This record gives sequence, structure tokens and C-alpha cells, in this order.
Amino acid sequence: MIRALLALGLLAQQPPFDRYGLVLVRQADTVAVERVTRDAAGLVEEIFVPRQARLTVSAMTDPSGCATSVTVAVFPWGSASGVTPLQRVTVWFDGDSIRADAAARGMSQTFARPRGAARFILAEQAVAAAGLVLDCAQSLAGDSADVEAWAFPGLRPMTIRLRSAADSVLVVTGDSSVAARAGGHIVRYRIGRDGLVAHRVTIGGLDRIVFTAPDYTAPAGAPYRAESVRIRVNPMVTLAGTLTLPSGTLGPVPAVVTISGTGAQDRDSYAPIADGWRPFRELADTLGRRGVAVLRLDDRGTGGSTGDQGAATERTGVEDIRAALAWLRARPEIAANGLVLLGHSEGVRVAMLVGAEDPGLAGLVLLSGAADTRAATLAQMAWAADHAPAAGRVPKDSVLARARVMMDSLARSSPREVFRWTPAPLAAKIRAPVLILHGATDRQVPADQADSLAVLFRRSGNARVSVRLFPSRNHLLVADSDGDFLRYAQLPSARLGEDVRGAVADWVAGLRCRSSR
Repeated sequence: MIRALLALGLLAQQPPFDRYGLVLVRQADTVAVERVTRDAAGLVEEIFVPRQARLTVSAMTDPSGCATSVTVAVFPWGSASGVTPLQRVTVWFDGDSIRADAAARGMSQTFARPRGAARFILAEQAVAAAGLVLDCAQSLAGDSADVEAWAFPGLRPMTIRLRSAADSVLVVTGDSSVAARAGGHIVRYRIGRDGLVAHRVTIGGLDRIVFTAPDYTAPAGAPYRAESVRIRVNPMVTLAGTLTLPSGTLGPVPAVVTISGTGAQDRDSYAPIADGWRPFRELADTLGRRGVAVLRLDDRGTGGSTGDQGAATERTGVEDIRAALAWLRARPEIAANGLVLLGHSEGVRVAMLVGAEDPGLAGLVLLSGAADTRAATLAQMAWAADHAPAAGRVPKDSVLARARVMMDSLARSSPREVFRWTPAPLAAKIRAPVLILHGATDRQVPADQADSLAVLFRRSGNARVSVRLFPSRNHLLVADSDGDFLRYAQLPSARLGEDVRGAVADWVAGLRCRSSR
């Protein structure tokens, strides 16, 4: 969705000072809103993407109105002011170079490239900031012009083509879109392919927009109930979540604790692609119907949870899951010897860290995890380099060489452990049964990582390790024939599928049967 926002770019010839709002919709759904202040020096804006993120954007312009420096900071949805951003990126022209400084969750990097003929920096996270290109083009050559630009994320060169008509401007980046004029402004922008429309509104008009709170209740007729919970981790962190409890059961029931992947995730691990990716909600429903409780939590600093997500690491994740397990073990409805951890992607690392120190766990379910995070990252970058548009393609050997240097630096300096991850000693300590599920078309963590992960457990004598590979499934375990993570927004459905949900439920139910013998 964020990428769609960027591609939308291009909303506006603004007067020297202007305050307004933008509302981005898909059919009847509000996808995002932007609160914008524009003056002769550039613009600042705040963007709200429901359930996903809050962004701040500042863009400085030259006398021609072309954006020459842009800073984007990303915060968790629902986070308070003053917390550490999940990511901060500044891109600026410096003479004949373009420079970028990026920091995210304890990792940072700075790099430069030759500027070439570029006059404009395109911040694809922000409609209004990207819309400055209309001012830039008009000052350079009129509305019918080509503007050479660098776009980010990704920092790639591109040509933005604008073709003017009486009441509209055709804007071509990776797609053909139309901006409608009225009263000296671009008042509506329709992106050609994604069904997204951005409307200009007054600041007061933004105040009337109400984002619907997520519904975490159990569906009508479900054989389980959903209970809102709060779990205190420490004086600064309290986690909000939902516990689904099967109805009509005799005695304590087993429970699964879900652990999300990278970034700020709500308790459903929601992502706004296709019909909405909500893997933990789907799994909670399937498991609840099989007599298994599920505790799913908003990440710290996200949704209803307190804390600073921008400063979070794998170790703070361990602290959170320890607190969740202790809380469940104190619940009389929960079988203390029937607790299972289910982690996705980065959540696999947290699950293994906890599993290595908690011998009382009944099992681990590891979805789309990596045994060798460095190798997985390099494979992802190599695939992206091979499949990048020709205009923005950088030699793959150069990309991978820079990536190795970056990973070496981050392994030494970052509080996060992703590039110094050593799972073998952890696997040797985990004696509980392990289920490993992976998509065969996963381009973010290649599918061969599933077998590599299983080998680590088996080498230490754990014979209760199962691996299942799902054909035509991507990193999200969603049906996807090629797994291109740059095209997730174009997937027809983001549902897990009955086979994935069934595999988890059957395995957990099997643990329950074995433990009852």
C-alpha cells in the first residue's frame, strides 16, 4: 500500500503557502490521509495509514520548486509522539552526487551515487511530496515535460513523464495515471491500475474522517470466545491483545502464542494487500474450532500496546513472549504443559530464543524462517537485482558487494542480531517438537532455508521435526506463482488457505493427543 501511495505522487500545483489534506481511497475504503503544509521552501506533512503506520515527511525545494532534499520518518500506528521512528531516511542532492542516510531499528547506513541529470527526488511514501514534481516540471519546461529523478525507497533513477491537457495532467512513472485540475489545483488523482484515488480536501475535512477500530471479536456462531487482554511486561511496557478460548471444553486447553515478523505489527499481523493479510486471525479461528486457545498480541508500541517499537530488538521480543507465557500459565483455563510458540519470519528467531531457555514448551511452529539470515538476505537482493526494471537496474555484483559490507558492519554494531544470528546453539537446546512451514516461491527467505533449519534441530538429536513446503506460496504463505514481494499489492487474495491453516491445526492437535497419553 505504501508503494501505491508513492506511485500516486503527484497531486499539485500549490501556491506559496497552503494547508490542505489528501484522502486516499479504494472504492469505499479510506486507505490513508495526509495533512500537508506547503510554503516557498517546500512542504511538511503527516501521513496516517490505518493499522499500519504514521509517517512524517519534509521536502525542501530549490527556486524552481524541485524537491532536492527529502526526509521520511516512519512510526508505528497508534504510537505517541516522541518515540523512536521505525525508520528514518534522508535523501539529498550534494553537488554532483545524490546522498542517502537511512536508519532503522538500530541499523544505519550512508551512501552516495552520481547524481547524473536528475533534478528531483521522488519520495514514493507521500502523495503530496511526490506531487511537487508538477511544480518542478512547469518551471523547467511546462506541464508537458520529462523530469529526471531519483526515487526512494530503493534509490533508483527514473524518468517521470508529464503530458498536459486542458483539465488534467497525464503522469507516467511505472503506471499511467491522470491528475484532474480545478481552481488552480490538482484536486483528484486516479492511479491507472490499482483502483486508488486521492482527493484534495480542507484541513477541516480531514477532521471528519474517522478510522474504524479493528474488530477482534469472535465471528457469530464461533465455538470460541474472544477476550481482550492486557499483559504487563515491565513498568514501561504493557501489551494489548486477544485471547481466543474454545467454548464448552472440559478442563484446561492447550494454547498457541503468535509472534509477528519484522516491523510494527498488530495482533492479526495485518497488512493491507488484496483483501487484507490477517494470518494470525485466520489461524486463531481455525485453532479455536479445534479446541486450542490462541493468544495474539499487538507488538510493543503498536496498536493498544505501550513501549517503543522503534527501539525494539529480538531480545525485547523475548521479554514480551516470556511475559505472555507466564500470564497464560497463570490462567486456569490453559494447560500449562500445552503451550506452543508460532513465529513468522523474524518471529522465528524470537521463538527459538525463547524455546532454547524454556523446556516447558509443548512445541514450536516456525513459518518462513531463515537458518542463515545473511544468505537469505543476499538471495533476496540478488533476486531483486535480477528482476528490477531495466532503467533502474544496478549491477548485481555491486549490489551484493555493498550488502556484504553493510551486513558485516551491522553485525558488529547493531543491537539487533539479524546479521550475527547463530541458530545452531539454540536448536541444540530445543527438545520440543518443531513444525517448519515454508512457501516454495518465497523470494524473501528462499525455500531451501526450511530444510537447513530442520537440519540444525536434527543434528542435535531432535527427531520430532517436520517440514512442509507449499507449492506456489510466497513469504506470507499466500498463493503466489512467482513470489515477487514488490507485487504483493496486486495479489487477488491474501488468505492463507485451508491447507496451511489445516497443517498447523493438525500438528498442534497431534501434540495435544500425544501429551494426553
